[in-house]
Amino acid sequence: GSLVMFRGEIEDALHSDLTRVTPGDEWVSLEGLFGRVMEGNPGASFRTVNLPTSEDRSVSFWGHDAKGRSFHVYADPYTGEVLGSDLADGNPTEWLYLFHAQLLGGGTGERINGLGAIAWVGLLGSGLMLWWPRKGRRWGEGFVVRWGVGNRRRNYDLHRAVGIWTLIPLMVVVMTGAYFPFKAPFRWLAETMTRTPAVEEGPRTEPIAPGTKRVTLDEVMRAAGGVLPEAKPNWIGLPEGGRQLFSVRKRLAGEWRMEGANHIHVDAHTGAVVRTDLHTERTPAQRMMRAMFPLHAGTFLGLWTRVVWTVLGSVPTVLFVTGIRIWWRRRGVGGGGREAEWNRERQEGAV
Repeated sequence: GSLVMFRGEIEDALHSDLTRVTPGDEWVSLEGLFGRVMEGNPGASFRTVNLPTSEDRSVSFWGHDAKGRSFHVYADPYTGEVLGSDLADGNPTEWLYLFHAQLLGGGTGERINGLGAIAWVGLLGSGLMLWWPRKGRRWGEGFVVRWGVGNRRRNYDLHRAVGIWTLIPLMVVVMTGAYFPFKAPFRWLAETMTRTPAVEEGPRTEPIAPGTKRVTLDEVMRAAGGVLPEAKPNWIGLPEGGRQLFSVRKRLAGEWRMEGANHIHVDAHTGAVVRTDLHTERTPAQRMMRAMFPLHAGTFLGLWTRVVWTVLGSVPTVLFVTGIRIWWRRRGVGGGGREAEWNRERQEGAV
């Protein structure tokens, strides 16, 4: 999970020949670029265009190749050169993501992950109850690690202090992790709390006769440019199935979702903006649902929260190791002096 939070940076380091370009004066036609990508990949079907967020990045087109495999094709927006492609199955960051999100087991693995997250909520709650100072004990003792004491006491302090300092962010991570396989209870809770709808209905268009010509990607960009002109587009969803719409996504400064939370839907045949779904116009319940991913991934305050969340990923290991040592020590106590030693330490708050 910690590695997945820097998935983009890892991919950039592994495939800089595909993701990095030399900035030029202006872009070539985006439609022409897409045409060259289609020509070089006969039989492929593309679903999204990922636009660069900085001047030295390439454009990538995501979809499925002629064999149905998920892949990206990268192109230089300044020269029009198709730089190459990579298959999701051969990408280590894709493996990492599937392992983290689904345990490499599809929907079943995702549900098992969700149950594990719910179990973590119970562990954190019980840990807080055990951490709670007994009557007469000082509150500050539970927040510090005394390094100049014996190994047993130091291990116990480390378990308590790490657990209490990271309790709230860990609770956020595990609860939002349970959301992905079990969305319905979260939607119900959001709707109950806010008395507003949580489900978002997608835009619809009238049926179009087969063979009707579509507008170009450049025309789509110009149409979307009239909505939130201060924000740069960073993603285009292509028409598919019966959905005769392009969807352009934009991100305003301060938004939690790195890819943006504002969608401009453009009719694929007329080039007219048929609907705008702006983050500020969504219901409170809808905004709560859209906050789940950035809260889970630590993107809500930019780079520094991603770094903090990356470190947070190591905390369960620390709690597991220190907790096992506490449990093992207790299991090893039995009879005579060892039992007396155990009782004395418990009275002192060491166990």
